[in-house]
Amino acid sequence: MSVLDPQHEAGTSAALAARFERLPFTGYRKRLAAILATCFMIDGVDLNMLSFLLAPISADLGLSKGAAAWAASASFIGMGVGATCAGLIADRFGRRLVLVNSMLLWGTASLLTAFAWDLQSFLVFRIVTGIGLGAELPVAFALLAEFMPAGRRARLTGWVQVAGAAGLVAFNALSLLVVAVGGTVFGWRAMFVVMFFTALFALIARRRVPESPRWYAAHGRPGEADAVLSEIERRTEQEYGKPLPEPVSVAPAPDREPSRNVLRELFAPGYAGRTLLAWAMWLVIMLAFYGITTWVGKLLVDRGMSVSKSILVGLLISAAGLPAAWLTGWLMDRVGRKAVLSGALVLVAAGAFAYGHAATFTLVVVAGAVMQFALTGVATSLYAYTPELFPTRTRGTGMGTASTAGRISAITGPLLVPVVLVAWGYTGTFLAFACCFAVGALLVLAFGPESRGRVLEEVSA
Repeated sequence: MSVLDPQHEAGTSAALAARFERLPFTGYRKRLAAILATCFMIDGVDLNMLSFLLAPISADLGLSKGAAAWAASASFIGMGVGATCAGLIADRFGRRLVLVNSMLLWGTASLLTAFAWDLQSFLVFRIVTGIGLGAELPVAFALLAEFMPAGRRARLTGWVQVAGAAGLVAFNALSLLVVAVGGTVFGWRAMFVVMFFTALFALIARRRVPESPRWYAAHGRPGEADAVLSEIERRTEQEYGKPLPEPVSVAPAPDREPSRNVLRELFAPGYAGRTLLAWAMWLVIMLAFYGITTWVGKLLVDRGMSVSKSILVGLLISAAGLPAAWLTGWLMDRVGRKAVLSGALVLVAAGAFAYGHAATFTLVVVAGAVMQFALTGVATSLYAYTPELFPTRTRGTGMGTASTAGRISAITGPLLVPVVLVAWGYTGTFLAFACCFAVGALLVLAFGPESRGRVLEEVSA
């Protein structure tokens, strides 16, 4: 993979890290973070929008509960394929290539979804949409980790989540308006057209994101790494208004010969445990995460709540994610990754249990807000923590395969909900979700390394 010897490559990566760490945090990197935030916002909007449009989609296309479960899970099939393939492509050919072109795919597929005429066409278009969505997230968070300083990585991930949560609030409000004004048939189709125009906007914005200098260095291309970082330094110094500080001292990672097989390197000595931890975290946590978020709207309707009122509940509880994302990122940089992630998992388990027992509109909103607060904290923690577990040469693949593990659970979770409902009822379903989150907390506490305040090269060593 690399044309440099390991010692040269390690020294180059350490030198780049030293230059990155000394950069003042100016508007340039804030703008990069804002552009990358569109990836999470769009993924969250698509998931949440489908949750509260699943009832009108089912009514329009005449879907049974089983068919509705497949409609809810179709995009996750594509996301699993897209995440792993995009991770491999991003590690081999570059982050920016995937980040930009994923827009074209899911934007076009979203437009086609608006014209779906039956279950089969809806499933095909949603799978293709999922491939595009799945491709962008692992790459976006790998880039966020590689561009941002060690002391701010988690906080910036939190701000990315704030942008995502704000997008959820806005799109839930828009869904409520469109369905109320346009009716169920026109309303859900109009929302997918809106997603197409959102993709066009994101495509234009993301063309301004440069390739990662760390990726260039990991592939034995120090000249291009230096050129990109020099441009970042130039823009930063221009906004800073005075000469940049001297580079900080960063020790190079121990020498090791990189494998030409990226997937095999995930299980190289020192990384196998981290890879298994990442996969296990995403599998068990996302099983409950997507089971809740995909079905919550339809379950409320099935319990007698109107479609409009269920969307209103979604609007109210999604607002709880705004402070949670910022607070989680801030705490992770202050307290540590493990403590915050495990704490959020325990809180979401308690919130899910309370939500399952809520009997009135007020209790549903309060318990749902606690649950959404903690869910946002969990998502923020996972997206900040997982890229830190892998070295640059496998970060895209590691993040992509972990995300795919999560997408497997995203498919399984919604499909299991009707079965669990029959066996254990509404309350038992949310109790099962709570147990999944508790298991996730134990995994993090028992096996997770701490990465707070450490540069990527030090953590991945």
